Amino acid sequence: MTMSSTGHRLTAAKRYSVLACAILVSACSGADTRRQANQDFEYLKQTIQPELVIAQGLDTPLYTQRYNVPELAEGTENNPVGAAVDVRSPVQILALSPLVRVEEGSENVTVWFNSRSSQEDISAQVWTLLANFLADKKVAITKLDETNHILETDWLINHDTFDEFKEVSEYELKQRYKFTLLTAKSKRTVGLQVDLIDHEERLEGTKVDNNLSKGDSRRFAVQMLNLLNIYYEVDRIEGHNKETAEQKASELKIDFVDQQHPVITLNIPFDDAWKLLPRVLGKVGMLVEDEDKLAATMLVSFDEQSDKFWADNKITPVTLAEDDYRIQVGEIKGHTSIAFFGEDKQPLSAETMSQLFISLKDAADALRAEKAAE
Repeated sequence: MTMSSTGHRLTAAKRYSVLACAILVSACSGADTRRQANQDFEYLKQTIQPELVIAQGLDTPLYTQRYNVPELAEGTENNPVGAAVDVRSPVQILALSPLVRVEEGSENVTVWFNSRSSQEDISAQVWTLLANFLADKKVAITKLDETNHILETDWLINHDTFDEFKEVSEYELKQRYKFTLLTAKSKRTVGLQVDLIDHEERLEGTKVDNNLSKGDSRRFAVQMLNLLNIYYEVDRIEGHNKETAEQKASELKIDFVDQQHPVITLNIPFDDAWKLLPRVLGKVGMLVEDEDKLAATMLVSFDEQSDKFWADNKITPVTLAEDDYRIQVGEIKGHTSIAFFGEDKQPLSAETMSQLFISLKDAADALRAEKAAE
């Protein structure tokens, strides 16, 4: 067996193990009804018995203190008891990559990312990782605070079906998260902290009145961070695989070199991207009105499309206003960057770009599927 084939097998094995982790984490991310013990809670009904009354003239028997129940420690009086006790196994943050370190013993859910060299902008890399992870789940960014290094997401929606006792129930879980980038003494290390900020559950369309405990919120935050860690490791492994030109052409990414105004990148040379762009843009309702390849600019108009248009093309609807937009196309190390500018000649915000990116990514995937069907 050659070294290359051995390496390929090891890489494939690691990839499958990472995907297995993803399946397990995804399976845990829905509603878990098995959080209660399956026994009765009769012990909660017990009352303090009165002291034994000794008749006059009889000796008081000796009492042992061995079985006395100790007093509750200060601060534990309101801890859950009975059905309120969560008996599920604790969740842990996964550190699948040698470049990721888990912060142990912290109340907040945090991991630390390390760069390979001092020349890399690790903060930009983590924002880019996070934005692409969210886009894969079709979740846009609703707020990006560059000063405080905070990113808030739109609703992440999961649907599930429960089939119990021949009754099928439709369940919907909606959540919003906040990610905070933490600085460290070393410029080669940044931390990423995740918090659950909004949570809604619906059963058969009816909102479930479910106030999450602090432990539940942390549990969801850990699961979200684990999904991000899995995405990072799979992307890192697959980044070493050889791809065809068609595969590269459909792989759009959003790049946060500039946190306030990110760009969209294609893993193909400028000339190939220039030919591909009108087809991708057309899939999201954008028409190229004028182009100047020498200046690397395109002028496009966007018209709002019908629900049928988006459904037929299997594309997430674009949320832009009907207007003209200018696209600046650039080339960096064999990759192509695309920046969008509004009528005021200002680059589109990170929030708008994240929404547009999801639609453009769907368009590229649709073109790839059409190419495969030919």
